[in-house]
Amino acid sequence: MKNSLSMEQQRVQTVVKQIQTELNQLKQTVANDSEIQKMRLKESGEIKINQGSSESMWESAGELRSIEQDLMIRSRTLLKNQNRVMALEKMVNDPYFGRIDYEDELGKETIYIGISSVFDEYDNLVVDWRSPIASLYYEGNVGDTISLKIGEEKLALLIELKRQFLIRQAKIIQLLDTDNIMGDPYLLEALEDRSTYQMGAVISTLQKQQNQIVRETSAKITLIEGVAGSGKTVVLMQKIAYLLYTFRDQLKASEIILFSPNKIFQTYISQVLPELGELNVTSHTFPEFMNQRVPKYTLISNQDEELSDVTLLKGSLQFSEALKDYTDRLKSNFMRFSSLSFQDEIIISKEEIKELFYSIESEGTLASKLALLQTLLLQKIAQFKQTQRTANWVEDALLSMSDSELRQYESESKNEQKAEETLIDSILETAYSPVVKRIKRLTFIRCQHQYIHFLKTVPKLLSLADFSIDDDMWTEHIQQVVTNMAHKELVLEDLDAFYSLFQLMHGPISSTKFKYICLDEVQDFSPFQLQMLKDFYPTAYFVLSGDLNQNILMKRISFNDLDAIFAGNSFQRYQLLTSYRSTNEIIQFSNRFLEENSVAEPNFREGKKPELILTTDNDHYLDYVKTKIAENQKAGFRTAFISKNYAEAERFYQELTNNGIESNLVLKDTDNSHYPVIVIPVQLAKGLEFDSVFALFHYSTPTSSNDLSTAYTICSRAMHELYFIAPDLQSPLVSRLESADYHLVDLN
Repeated sequence: MKNSLSMEQQRVQTVVKQIQTELNQLKQTVANDSEIQKMRLKESGEIKINQGSSESMWESAGELRSIEQDLMIRSRTLLKNQNRVMALEKMVNDPYFGRIDYEDELGKETIYIGISSVFDEYDNLVVDWRSPIASLYYEGNVGDTISLKIGEEKLALLIELKRQFLIRQAKIIQLLDTDNIMGDPYLLEALEDRSTYQMGAVISTLQKQQNQIVRETSAKITLIEGVAGSGKTVVLMQKIAYLLYTFRDQLKASEIILFSPNKIFQTYISQVLPELGELNVTSHTFPEFMNQRVPKYTLISNQDEELSDVTLLKGSLQFSEALKDYTDRLKSNFMRFSSLSFQDEIIISKEEIKELFYSIESEGTLASKLALLQTLLLQKIAQFKQTQRTANWVEDALLSMSDSELRQYESESKNEQKAEETLIDSILETAYSPVVKRIKRLTFIRCQHQYIHFLKTVPKLLSLADFSIDDDMWTEHIQQVVTNMAHKELVLEDLDAFYSLFQLMHGPISSTKFKYICLDEVQDFSPFQLQMLKDFYPTAYFVLSGDLNQNILMKRISFNDLDAIFAGNSFQRYQLLTSYRSTNEIIQFSNRFLEENSVAEPNFREGKKPELILTTDNDHYLDYVKTKIAENQKAGFRTAFISKNYAEAERFYQELTNNGIESNLVLKDTDNSHYPVIVIPVQLAKGLEFDSVFALFHYSTPTSSNDLSTAYTICSRAMHELYFIAPDLQSPLVSRLESADYHLVDLN
C-alpha cells in the first residue's frame, strides 16, 4: 500500500499540473472574450437604424442583427468556459476522489473519477462522475460484473479494484481500497464533520440508490421521497447537474427552474451546482416566481403556523377545477369589459364589446374566443383610422411637422401626394397605438373585477362545507380580498389564482419554456400550485423532492393529489429511508413522532442520547442551556434553538437575552442565519442542519397531530446533539418516548 500511495501521489501531481495548465489558458481566454464581449456590446449600442433609404435601413439593420448573433454565440461560449473554470479551480486542490479498475472483453482498464473530465493529448486523466462508465463506482463492488449501456453498446464489466481518495491541497491524505462504499471511513468522516453554512455537492459519497435516481431520465415525473437527512435535496441537485451533462446538446441551464422552500434554504444550497461546474440554473422561491409574473401586486407575507380553512380551499384541486369551470362559463356570460376610448371619447363601449364577444361562434377555449374578439376589435380600430384621415387633429399634426421631416418623407416616396398619405398613416398609427396595445394585451378586460366575480361564484362551483367554511365566512373573506386589491396587495393563494385566471384568458405562455421543473420540499406546495405549473408547462419534466412527514403546515399535498395532477404521465417514485444526517440515537428519538411505517432507518453512526430538559417548577434550565452553548462554541458546533412558531421564537430569544445569553433571532427568510447560535421557527429551519439543536416545546401543550410533524421536523435538524425542552413528563410529546430514548437532565 505504501508503494501504491507513492505512485498515486505522483499521478496526482501529474494531473494537477495538467489541470493548472488548462486553467491558466482558460482564464486568459475568458478574460479576452469578456473584453471582446464588452466591445461588441458597445458597438451594438452605437448602431443606429438609418432611415434615409430602404437600402441603407436594411443594411444597418442587418449589421445590428449580425452583431447580436455574434454576441449570442460568444455569450454561450463564455458561459461554458466560465463553468469550466469554476470546476477546474476546485479540481486543482482535489482532482478526483475514486478509482475503478475493471475488465471487459478487450482487456483491463483503469479510470479515475472526479467532478469533471480532464484530458491530456494521450489519455483521459479524470472521468466526469456523470459519465456512463463512472456509474461503476456507485453501482458495483469488487468482484461484481456490472452491465452498462454506453451509447448503443451494452457492456459487461468486471470490477477488480475500487479505490477511494481523500485529497486536500493536491496531497493524498488517505487512500482506501474497499468493496463497499456504504460504511467506509470517507462517508463516516463526512457525516461526523461539523455543520456548515452551505451545503456541499458530496458526489464522492453518493450511494447506490441515490446514483440510480440521479441517472434515471425516462420518467416524465420523478418523486424523490425521503426521510429527514436522507440526502434527497443533494440528490435533486446532482440530478440537475447530470441532466445538463447528459443532454448538453439539447438542454440549457435557463430551461431548468428550481424551486426552494425559502430564501434561507436557497442560500444554503446555492453552491451545490457551482461546485459541480454548473452555473445559471434559475432558482426561485415560489412566492418570488409568482410576484415576478404579477408585479402590480405586492405579496402579503403569511407567517401562520397552520393554514386557514380558506387557504386550504384556495390551495386545493377543487379550487383549480372551479376556476377552469368558471372560465368555461365566461364564454357565454359574466365577462367584465371596459370601454375603449380615443382622445377622451369612447369609440367602442363595453356594451358593444360584450355584444360582439357573445356573438362569436366558437367551440374552443376562452382564450381562443378572446383572440377572435381581439381580431374583430382591431378591425374596428382600422376602420376608425380611415374615418379620421381628414380630421382636424390630423391636419394639425401635419402642419406641425418640421421641413426636414417633410422632405425626408417626400424623398422616400418620390411623390408629394404619396408622401402625405404615408405621413397620415404614421400619425394615425402613433395616435391609435395605445388603443391597439390595450386590445393586444387584453387590458380592456377588467381582470380585478373578474377575479372578485369568480370568488363570488365559488359557492356554486364547489362545496364550502367540505372545507368547514360557511357562506358568511366566505363573504367576509371576499371583502378582505377586495380591500387587499384596492391597496394593490394579495396573499400568495390569490396571486396564484389571479395569475391562473389571467393566463386562461391569454392562452399558452409564450415566454421561457422550461423543460425541467424541480421542486424541493414539495410537501409545502399546494395542489393548486402544482396543477398550475403542470397546466402552464405541459411538456415539462417534473422532479419532485420532499418528505410528507415534515408537512408542518397541515396536510397540503397527498399521493392522491399527485396521481390526479400527473395522470397519464410516466411516474417514478423513489423512497430514501436511511438518514445520514443524525446519529442513530437522534434518529430513534425523532422516529417516535412518526407512524411506524414511515420511520427513518438508522445508519452506522453512533452518538450520545438526546437530553430531555424539564422546566416545571424549575427556573434553572437556562443556566444549563448557557453552559451547553459555551461547550458547543468551544467545540466549534453551531447551535439552533428551534420553536414551533414565530411567537415562541421571539419569546425564547427574549428569555436568552434577559439571561445574558447571546444569540441571533431569525424571523424572516431574508435574515442572515450564518451565526454560531440562532433562534429560528421551524418553518424557516426546514432543510437545514445544525450540530446541536434545542427543540422548544415547553411553552404550550401540543393540540393536534400537526405537532407530531413539527416535533419530527425540529428534532431531525440535529446532526450530533439534541436537547428536548418540555414542561413535564406528562407532556403529550414526551409520553410518546421511551425512557431508553433519552437522558433525563436533573436540574436540582
